Amino acid sequence: MELKDVILSTLEELEHTKEDSISPAQEKSSVPETSNESSGAASLSPSHNEELYLKNMRERIHVLFEGFQSPNNANIEAKVDLTLNFLEYLLSTIETRLKEIK
Repeated sequence: MELKDVILSTLEELEHTKEDSISPAQEKSSVPETSNESSGAASLSPSHNEELYLKNMRERIHVLFEGFQSPNNANIEAKVDLTLNFLEYLLSTIETRLKEIK
């Protein structure tokens, strides 16, 4: 159960991170740009959000691998099930972010 709790908390944090990264982007789209400097700042923000997202995702995947290697949880079926759920969620968030980029 410990691995499941870690993954669930990770998913919750990712949802909060995703919501935080979407909010500034929505605010920028409602404010008209008046100069080239503001468009330069707007282009830096999405890349910063992507960098933050990727770093968080890397950390979550490391936690997942550590959970697989832990000797105290010998139930391989539970590990595989949790991993599949996490990977399904990961693919879903990647697809959503790719749609946002386009």
